Amino acid sequence: MHRRFCALWPMEVPAWATVCLFLWATLAASPVLAQAKKYAPKKKTPPSQQFKGYGLPAPVKEAPKLAMQVAPVVSSREAAKKGAAKIDALVEANLKKQGLEPNPDAAEHVFLRRAYLDIVGTIPNLFEYRAYALTKDDGTRREKLVDTLLNSPGYVSHMFNYWSAILRLVDRPNNNMMAYAYRDWVKDQLRINRPYDQWVFDMLTAEGKIWENPAVGYVLRDDGMPLVHVDNTVRVFLGTQIGCAQCHDHPFDHWTQKEFYQLAAFTSGIATRDGNGSAAFKNGNPVNRIREELRKNDPTAQVNGSLNQLLQANLFRVSFDTKRGLKLPHDYAYSNGKPNQVVEPAVLWGTLPEQSKQQPKRVQFASWLTSPENPRFAKTLANRLWKKVMGVGLIEPVDDIRDDSPCANAELLTFLSDELVRLKFNQKEFLRMVLYTNTYRRTSSPFDPSEAEFYHYPGPTLRRMTAEQVWDSILSIAVYNAYPYELPNTEQFARVVSLDLATVNAGELAQHASQFDAEVGPTARNRTMNTAAYRRQVLARASELPLPLPADHFIRQFGQCDRETISGDSLDPTVPQILTMFNGPFTHMMLEKGSMIYDNILRAANPRDQLEVMFISILQRPPSSADREIALREMKSGDPAMGYGNIIWALINTREFLFVQ
Repeated sequence: MHRRFCALWPMEVPAWATVCLFLWATLAASPVLAQAKKYAPKKKTPPSQQFKGYGLPAPVKEAPKLAMQVAPVVSSREAAKKGAAKIDALVEANLKKQGLEPNPDAAEHVFLRRAYLDIVGTIPNLFEYRAYALTKDDGTRREKLVDTLLNSPGYVSHMFNYWSAILRLVDRPNNNMMAYAYRDWVKDQLRINRPYDQWVFDMLTAEGKIWENPAVGYVLRDDGMPLVHVDNTVRVFLGTQIGCAQCHDHPFDHWTQKEFYQLAAFTSGIATRDGNGSAAFKNGNPVNRIREELRKNDPTAQVNGSLNQLLQANLFRVSFDTKRGLKLPHDYAYSNGKPNQVVEPAVLWGTLPEQSKQQPKRVQFASWLTSPENPRFAKTLANRLWKKVMGVGLIEPVDDIRDDSPCANAELLTFLSDELVRLKFNQKEFLRMVLYTNTYRRTSSPFDPSEAEFYHYPGPTLRRMTAEQVWDSILSIAVYNAYPYELPNTEQFARVVSLDLATVNAGELAQHASQFDAEVGPTARNRTMNTAAYRRQVLARASELPLPLPADHFIRQFGQCDRETISGDSLDPTVPQILTMFNGPFTHMMLEKGSMIYDNILRAANPRDQLEVMFISILQRPPSSADREIALREMKSGDPAMGYGNIIWALINTREFLFVQ
């Protein structure tokens, strides 16, 4: 994968000039381009004139007024370093066993850039680079940087993007279900650094409407698909794929169809909508009742648009019937059961925690799944987070772990799993320990995950930025405020949306629908986001944009999936990605008055300093002598604005920018 990408993006600058030549050589044979060249103006129009009238929106040109309050790391630095030293010892022992040597330490600017991308999901801006460079190195400078980044709002945004892909977060799982509260709740669990086992337990047991108890959004994501929900849950939190056993005994693992149904029996009492017999239907079907009321004045009246959205949204409510059982399929064909036989709940391995045995079945299931005594729960998270930092899991794929799965370093994975339990599933403290390691500080190595051999971690792997990292990094170059608006919170949403379906009348519904459109619904949210729009792109961090984004959005083009599959994002290169980087509005955005890089270039005293601003802002390093010679020549030739724009454009189109080194 990386090798294919390398063929499209040159790695080093002075290869910025090579990028220009590559583009020209690739497109020169095009008949359309030939016509464009024939009729092109003799003199290029500077970008500042080409895009006159656009301008950056005001909210992104000012520093954020309020910073998100983020829970800090809490353990002592020495405790984290002790765990890191043990990790290094296990890695180095395995390298020695394989006849390999650790990579040398990464340069300071490489480590700085990597830490920012891995912890807050974006490159550092010029001010952050200079602040780190001016920090006295007393031997703990890198640890202090890690702690600062873990305590920042950027950590919440980046981890939200990470978990969004795993949990398949979407704003509206269907046209009538609005999951904004669930999305905000997940982000808040990361902000307050709530222990992972606790918020998973809540997602597996929550009841109510989504704006009353946002954790129900996890179950509502699989509305109408209770068996698929069980398969997804085991895959996400236990790293095991049992979906095949829904229809027949698993062909590649030891799970049987009966075992699948026994596990699913724990959650078979879940209902996701109100219906006959519920409080909402006390006075009949509320939708039919409102329709009849409207038709007294207009026989053709329909309950549609926002009226219908609000009614339908209020019908989604998670509840649990403790008496409802689960039967084997009508065509069950194995000798260990009979068709339509009611199955008793049973876990896949181990036993139920003693304290949960008198609880409802759903609570029993959640207690078993999240228990520190459940080895697969801690192992799955440890393997996922190790891959997030190092680029490849100790077991691959991370969501298809089997009893006999080969492991690159079994002793290390056991240690990491035990540490998660010791840390009480504190993700931030676990990541801190891994980020403190010498292994993480070393230069990266290329590795193709599709190859059969293990990666033994002489350093992290070289990998392309995720779609969100590319987007957020471009914003870091150009805007002062990547959190330029505040969307309605759950309390505001609930105040407008919540209805008593048993008593609501048409007039009350119409009043709520009007408020919904004006204050908290999709129309109102889009209006708020568009205050930060530039050339039809909302300039906000990926974590603050809709989920999923339209298929033609930059982030989707760079691999973010539609959130219909678990971890479905892609790092594969595509032609649309190249064309977007070559022809997109981002270079022009950076040359607008009020952009961060534009302002910093103007503040620089001379062309050499201006060139350094460009290199540090984009690549987090000063230019080499060869870079400087070529770039200064370009800056002096012709129109200065065009020369500066060409250099910025070329730097962004290098592999050095697009990869986490």
